[in-house]
Amino acid sequence: MAEITKEKTLYLTEAEKFALGEVMDALRVDWPSVKFKLFGSKASGTFDEESDLDLLIMLPCSVSSEIRRQIVHKISDINFAYGTNISALIVSEEEWQNAPLSLLPIHAFVEEEGVSL
Repeated sequence: MAEITKEKTLYLTEAEKFALGEVMDALRVDWPSVKFKLFGSKASGTFDEESDLDLLIMLPCSVSSEIRRQIVHKISDINFAYGTNISALIVSEEEWQNAPLSLLPIHAFVEEEGVSL
């Protein structure tokens, strides 16, 4: 199912929409200013039945291993509940905007092709 955003058409199933909404709502409880970008095949329309949902999560704070573990655990629970496969790249907003992450090819790809949610 395609969803129209201001920027682009997203090719998400109903389960994927609900799962992404749950992830976003859950993380906004602890980090109200968290930012999300969907990228990869589901954002570009080049997906197949094996495709995952690539999600950049930018937190307004440093990302410790404990924070990362908590987020991955929440996403795993949501993936299990909805039968989805959300794959998250979790970084601080500061890390994303500055070197060395800002110099990596994935940064340019996400900034060019990613869809803010």
